[in-house]
Amino acid sequence: MKKTHLPALICLIVSAALLSCNSGNTSRQKQMPDSMSVTPAPAPETAAFNAGTFKGTIPGGAQKRDVSITFNTDSTFNMKESYLSKEGKPEHAMETTGKWSYNSQSKDIILAYKNLADRGTTFSIIDDNTIQLHDRSMQTEQTGGPEYNLRRE
Repeated sequence: MKKTHLPALICLIVSAALLSCNSGNTSRQKQMPDSMSVTPAPAPETAAFNAGTFKGTIPGGAQKRDVSITFNTDSTFNMKESYLSKEGKPEHAMETTGKWSYNSQSKDIILAYKNLADRGTTFSIIDDNTIQLHDRSMQTEQTGGPEYNLRRE
């Protein structure tokens, strides 16, 4: 019976020797400088948002509201809003600033206001020249629909 275990023992010794040789090769690969390693190129972003200025007149409760927002290339924004009188003249104006970010998966622009904590504003990208305002605050449910579209200037 000892003769049948001898070939199995020889196979086990040879396998162990081969594995130890391969593990030595792995450690040499780890010692290679990073400049020699190959890293895959990042996937190109398909539909990016182009910064610029967008304007439009949107509903604002009982009144209408003129909105102009400039998205700067440094990810900051400046938004000017004017509530219009019944005659269509600007009455109450306000200006807000902050940072914007673009979510390439949902194709939304998200605003982070510098001084407004209760307001959440996003924009859907309709096309390269049109965005749609989705605004919400403690007083307003989220807006939406084509009447909230702003056009590129």
